[in-house]
Amino acid sequence: MKRDAFLEFLRSVFDAYEREMVCSEFFDALPRYVDWVVAGRPGPSDETLTNVEHHIAQCKECGEAYAALLAITRADQ
Repeated sequence: MKRDAFLEFLRSVFDAYEREMVCSEFFDALPRYVDWVVAGRPGPSDETLTNVEHHIAQCKECGEAYAALLAITRADQ
């Protein structure tokens, strides 16, 4: 395992929550999270949005889905 991949693995392990959001929960909350980001993150976020943000950092595939939806949403505006 290359050094960068190993460090990313360690970051993921040490940043894990006791109860992680699963990908299906992430996709349910993703549109609301993207709307919140596009709006400039007005006001405090709730626990669901915080968990979405954490999941993006933990799950590469979901992070890619987030980036794609964010780009589409911004392009439509």
